[in-house]
Parts: sequence; C-alpha cells; structure tokens
Amino acid sequence: MSARIALNLLGQRRYLPLLVAQALGAFNDNFFRYALVTLVAYQGMTVMDLPSAVLVPIAASLFTLPIFLFSAMAGRVSDVFDRTRVLRFTKFAEIWLMLLAGTGFLLENPWILMGTLFLMGVQSAFFAPAKNAALPTLLEPQELVPGNALISGSLNMAVLLGVGFGTVLIGGEGGAGLVAAILVAVAVVGWLSMRQLPPARPPEDESRLGIFETYWSWTRYPSFMGPENASAKTVWAFVLRPVMILLFPLIVLIIELILVLWVAFVRPLVLRPLIGAAWFWMLAASIVTLMPNFARDVLGADATTVLFFSALFTIGAAIGAVLCGTLSGKGDALPFTIAGAIGLVIFPLDVAWQTIGNPPVPADAVLVSSAEFIADSGNWRLIADLGLAAISAGLFVVPLQAMAQRRAPAQLRGRLLAAGGILNAATATLGQATLAILAMFGLPIPTAFVLIALVSAAFAGLTFWRWWIGHRGKDAIA
Repeated sequence: MSARIALNLLGQRRYLPLLVAQALGAFNDNFFRYALVTLVAYQGMTVMDLPSAVLVPIAASLFTLPIFLFSAMAGRVSDVFDRTRVLRFTKFAEIWLMLLAGTGFLLENPWILMGTLFLMGVQSAFFAPAKNAALPTLLEPQELVPGNALISGSLNMAVLLGVGFGTVLIGGEGGAGLVAAILVAVAVVGWLSMRQLPPARPPEDESRLGIFETYWSWTRYPSFMGPENASAKTVWAFVLRPVMILLFPLIVLIIELILVLWVAFVRPLVLRPLIGAAWFWMLAASIVTLMPNFARDVLGADATTVLFFSALFTIGAAIGAVLCGTLSGKGDALPFTIAGAIGLVIFPLDVAWQTIGNPPVPADAVLVSSAEFIADSGNWRLIADLGLAAISAGLFVVPLQAMAQRRAPAQLRGRLLAAGGILNAATATLGQATLAILAMFGLPIPTAFVLIALVSAAFAGLTFWRWWIGHRGKDAIA
C-alpha cells in the first residue's frame, strides 16, 4: 500500500467521512451483538425458554439472514440512486435502530433486541453495496487499493473494539443504560460524518429501472380478465391489484436474487473461489458464535476470556493475511490456500481432542478470568491451536478473494462480487444454524471443531487437486 496515497486520502472529504462512518457502523454492529450475546450466555436472557447454546446461533442468524435476502436488491438500489444518498439514508436509519436497541436493553426485552438485530442486518445489507459502488466513483483508480486497505484495517479494529466493549460493559452496574447511550451516540456521529461525503452518482442508464417498470406494468388491468366492466374492475381494483402491489417487493427481491446468483453460477472459474471464500466466512461466523458458550460451558471461563479469544482470532486472521501478501510476491498464491486449509484441519481437531471429554461446567460454578486462563500453562496448547487456526484462516482466504476479483469480467464484476457477498451471508447463516442443530441433538460443543476440520479437509483436497492440474501444464484453476 502506498503510504503517500493513504495519508493523502485521510485528508480528503471524498473519502474520510466514509471511512469514519464505516468504522463506527462496524463498531455499533458488534457492540450491540456482543452485548446481547453476553446477556444470553452469562445472564440468562432467553426467548421461549431456549437454552443459550440454541439461542445464540439463532440470534447470529437473525443478523446474517437479511444480508442474504436483501443484498441483490440493495445492489440494484445502489445502481439506481446516488450512492451517497443511500449511505446517508442507511446511517440515518441506524439512529432509529439504536434507539430501539437501547429501549430493548433498558427494558431487558429479548423480543425487541432480536427484532432490532434482524433490522440491523437489513440496514447492513443496503449499506455494503452502496459503499462498494461508491468507492470507484469517489476515488481515482490508483487510490482504490490503499483506500480499501484503510477501510479493511479500520473495520477490523472497530470490530475488535465493539466485541470488547459490548462484552464487558453490559455486565457492569448500569450497563444497560451505558450501552444504550453509546449505541445512539455512535450512530449519530456516523450519520453526521456521512453527511460530509460528496455525491457519488451512478451512470445515467434508464435500463437499470427496467425490472421495476416491467413488474409494475403487471399490476395494470390484465387481459385475461376479459373486457373491462364494473364487476371485473372492482375485483381487480380491490382484491387482486392490492395483492400484487403487496407482493411487489418480495417478487422483485426474488428475481434480483436469482439473476445475481445465475450470473455467478454460469461462470465456474469465478464461482469456485467465491465458494472457498464463503467457507471462510462460515468458519468465522461459527467461531465467533461458538466462543461464548465454548468458554462458559466447556472451559469454565468468563466473558473476559471470550474477549481474549475474539482478539486472538481477529489478530491471527490479520497476521495470516499479511503473511500471504508478503510471502507470495508475484507468484502463485494458491499454495497458501492449501496450507491454510491444512491448518484448519489440524488445529481445530486438536482443540476438539483436548476439550471433548471435559465435563459440563455447573451453572453456579465460579468462572475463571482471562488472566487466570492465560496464566494456567495447561491452557497454552489450546491457546496456540486457536491462534494458529486463525492464522490459517487468513492464509486460506486472501488468494481466493484475489482470484475471484482477477477472474471476474469487468462488466460483471459488481454483480459477481455481490453474489460472493450473498454466498458469504448464506454460509454464515448455515454455520450458525448448524451450531443450533448440534445443540438441539445434545452433541458436545467441541463437536463443532470436528465438523470444521472435516469440511476444511475437503477444501484442502479439492484445492490441491485443482492446483496440481494447473502445474501439469494448464492454467491454475481453483
């Protein structure tokens, strides 16, 4: 990354407001989610008497599911309207969502909090495509790499801070009020920052509205009802047409989703690395969701240990990404994906081996702090396994992301990478649902690490086979 370009961007009105608003939004997302997860895992909050091992994955899925459902539609919206206006609207909506979340915390109402979590997923689904579409409009071509790198770095830091403060503050005296105030204040600052961003208008292309106009034309009086007469017009106007209008958003959403995914599925050279990257996001979502219950029920550790594990995974994944970028140079980076996948077999299996026989921790047990957990030499191997698994995940995903970007045709790149975002959300939701199913069947929590290792082994074998084909005279195909 060019340090000069990066420093210059930090002083630019066309970039800095977006950087700040993105980081504050990521902080709020994780601050809210981890405050809620901590209440469920450590303070007994529940819905319909579901145990925390089931409720925590369900709550995580409530955030990722709308990203899967609405990303295709959000991509269309970001191609129709000024991207800056869309970003401002989503940040303004965030203020109201944080007011609703604060109310849920103050009233200790899990239904309000769960509903807010779903709506935050909808808000994130519309923010991400508008942000990605705005960057090439606001930045020069040579500024895109450092611009994206700065956003990625600030995003990781914001996630880590959100996880930390959300885990710690909610359990303190007056924690609910403090969490509510911070959520709203951060949302207001993010909206004020986004208001400074200049316009990022899409190219003028009326065909972008075609799908909306085509469907809307279907809500006119249809020929199959025969000649217009009073009774037929009444049935159409007061029964059938209102139903069509109510179904309009759902049908357009489904059509958009199918079109975006079809663009990816008919291009396997791009689809394969997208699926590999989606496995990384499934892994990340599963680990993040698993950690509170793993720490509490398997290791007998408190919320500060969950924070330590989250920091370990975030920093480890960053180290793996940096190692891949540094060591690969201009050569073929696919061996790093293979090495990362092998690491994601070995280290999760060792975590399961060490913990699967642990007896359940009693509900009234005294939990150890992160300092006590780290000081115990018997836990060092487990800590090393989790850290090395995170580094392996970073090694695994970076070449796949670059490969998908390189192979995607320029005229379809936005839709193809949007399909990748949908796959990421879908697999993250699937991973969280799998954790809930494992819990419903009464399987030990460490079983999830065995499942991670098995899927990683399949990816390692497939990726090695495709890489070996490439080294026998063909282009490397992942």
